[in-house]
Amino acid sequence: MDDILQALRNSTGSLHKELDDAVMTAPITSAAGYERFLNMHARVLPAVESWMASQPLYHTLPAASARLRSEALTRDLEQMGISAPKVMPMSFLQDRTSVLGISYVLEGSRLGGAKLAQVIKSSGKTYPVSFLQHGQGQSYWKSFLAWLTARDETPENAREAADAAVNLFKAYLQSAHLSR
Repeated sequence: MDDILQALRNSTGSLHKELDDAVMTAPITSAAGYERFLNMHARVLPAVESWMASQPLYHTLPAASARLRSEALTRDLEQMGISAPKVMPMSFLQDRTSVLGISYVLEGSRLGGAKLAQVIKSSGKTYPVSFLQHGQGQSYWKSFLAWLTARDETPENAREAADAAVNLFKAYLQSAHLSR
């Protein structure tokens, strides 16, 4: 159902740009900027992925368990000598339809991560980038879109999924501001 994809895109477009702008206030190619970026994710991703892994609907997504990136994030933090920050509360993780919206944000983040890994590589920096390169060579975005658009969800479910995606973007924005 393309309606759910359109609802997600329409609801999150401006927040996506706002988050991109917040991330870019400190260059990712600087040690401080990369640390800030990793900390931003470390405040959000572990709680979100833990909740997702407990949801039956998430496990219908192809390669669901292999998509989880918290371990790669933890490895990168450790290799950078950074202690993981406290994880923020994620009170919006409530229902089955949240899985759809949260997955949309996380899979889009994976696409952005691949681009950022290239930026770091092009800069000559040798930061650990297993988080950014997670899923490289896989067709995660394509299989996610097929999974999402094949779902038979009501317009109300599409709105609920979009609300969850918006809330996740807002959590990332809050985390980005904490990382300044």
